[in-house]
Amino acid sequence: MKIKLFNLKYRGRLLIMIGVIPLVSLLFLFRPPSASEPKATWLWNTELIEDHAEDIISFAKSQGAKVIFLHISQKIDNEAYRQFISLASSSKIEVHALNGKPEWALREFRHEGDAFLLWVKTYNEAVDPKERFTGVQYDVEPYLLKNWKKDQASIVEQWMESVRVWIEYSQSVDLPIGAAVPFWLHEISHPAMGVDIPLSEWMVDKFDYLAIMAYRNDAERVYDISRLILAESDRKKKNVWVGIELGKSNEGPGVSFHDKSVISFVNETNKLEKLAGRHTSFSGIAIHSYDTWYNKLMLTKTALNKENK
Repeated sequence: MKIKLFNLKYRGRLLIMIGVIPLVSLLFLFRPPSASEPKATWLWNTELIEDHAEDIISFAKSQGAKVIFLHISQKIDNEAYRQFISLASSSKIEVHALNGKPEWALREFRHEGDAFLLWVKTYNEAVDPKERFTGVQYDVEPYLLKNWKKDQASIVEQWMESVRVWIEYSQSVDLPIGAAVPFWLHEISHPAMGVDIPLSEWMVDKFDYLAIMAYRNDAERVYDISRLILAESDRKKKNVWVGIELGKSNEGPGVSFHDKSVISFVNETNKLEKLAGRHTSFSGIAIHSYDTWYNKLMLTKTALNKENK
């Protein structure tokens, strides 16, 4: 592998950890999982597809990733997207176009979300079938806006208007359209047809799939905060990816697997698959993000190889 993303300052701590874990216990981490364990990942560092496409696809395939949510950057030439998606297609990996900003929820910036869909439509029409995006994902997150607490009702209404517009336009794109949403979306209610319904239920109804940002570092807690959206998606016959965080988090302890061992990470994802697998809507685990997933496993593997030379 050519990518050198990981931080070497953890090497000493990692070697100590490996010293107390039998070699046989770690070997299984780097074997391809079975086809019954689909995963997805967010790839934000789009520049990687220009020089490391083969590495990305090889790693994704080895870890059972079936979908890559690829951030769309106008700095990247279309030829790089074509080559990357073609390579992914040959490994039976789907690539969904990913984009969004908190401001896109607002009326004055909605056109940027429209332009994103138009770009995907134009791109797909110009390339071969094996080079096409097979889905679209919005990651808008308007609750990150400074005036969210003060103007929440207005922002939510504008957000819903934007979603309606994008969903309607997506019919001409002829692709599944999804959204990354926080696990607590059910806490926001919206009056629809004279009845207050949770915003999560409304989103399930509108989108083809949701990717829940269920960022906790314990399988049962991840499942507990995902259960409502999974159950609603069961009823609506929609699909759900349950997202977990591997990057460093500023939201306090218990949010990310960043400081957990690889063994703990694998054990908890296995538990989560069993818990969430009760739901027909469960598509698999989505890992945020590719960079941190790659770093965590490859740093462990590199240290393990050196320890056993």
